Amino acid sequence: MEITNELLWERKLFLDNREYSCNTIQNYFSDVKIFLKYLKLKNKGNTVSCEEITLKEIENRTSYLKTISTPKTSIYYTVKPTLSNWTIQWKRTSIKSFLKFLNLIYDTWLDYKKIELKKCKSDYIESITETEFQIFMNFIGDYEKYRINALRSQLLVNIGYTSWMRLSEMLSLTINDILKWETRITWKWNKTRWVFFTPSTEKLLEDYLMEREKPIPRTWKKENKSDIVFISHNSWYDFGKPIKKNTICEKIKKYSDSLDLWKRITIHSLRHSYATKLLESGFNIREIQELLWHKDIQTTETYCHILKGNLKNKVNSVFA
Repeated sequence: MEITNELLWERKLFLDNREYSCNTIQNYFSDVKIFLKYLKLKNKGNTVSCEEITLKEIENRTSYLKTISTPKTSIYYTVKPTLSNWTIQWKRTSIKSFLKFLNLIYDTWLDYKKIELKKCKSDYIESITETEFQIFMNFIGDYEKYRINALRSQLLVNIGYTSWMRLSEMLSLTINDILKWETRITWKWNKTRWVFFTPSTEKLLEDYLMEREKPIPRTWKKENKSDIVFISHNSWYDFGKPIKKNTICEKIKKYSDSLDLWKRITIHSLRHSYATKLLESGFNIREIQELLWHKDIQTTETYCHILKGNLKNKVNSVFA
């Protein structure tokens, strides 16, 4: 059977009916399209059929991925010369998921269970200390030419460090969510959790909203009272609209690379720092599990980093 756009669309509906997140569906779709493009090139431009997805082709593709240089947008850039094991496993998972769809709906072709996947634990997720967080916040204020851009970035970093929110969740926040000091987030598998905001978050929001009342620098346009917290200040077609995820990722990477703290600061590392900060402040692991809404406490433990400096101080206090 030929793999057509209609078949790929049918598969997207299949995932949507099973309540996969939009990001997961999009990533699966993109990875499968790239794999099919790879098969099409090997097939001299001819259409690809389901029969051509074999274990041999999957292994060949995996071997090729291990030679690809790490992109500059990755947190592993300058750390790993080639794609991380986690990235490669994710791409194998995308293909496996596509075969699972074919097996269940059409009851034929390569058995998806034959594709082996090993668990990959990220070895480059840093957590930052309170001091490093303050240095990072101050650096953003000095780095940005316009105060409104600095306040927007500082507010986003503050929320990431103090609330364990994902970037997609932060970009969908409304002003009222923060002013209520809490909001309810719907995440994977339609599960919900409560998120709480701090006085420092509210203060940054107030400063940012006051700055939004003024004409935006360079364009001298005024924002049209958007309910969304994080909006674009560009002069192009997206002015006043929700800012794009890639724009934020590029900004955070630029700040981190320019500051050079000997560790890469990302939105995801801020999430780890949140859990670590709770642990250092006396929260027990069960309380942290409840705040993070983890079903398995082992998942919670992966987000909590025991800092070596704290261990050294505790040992020194015992063996004075």
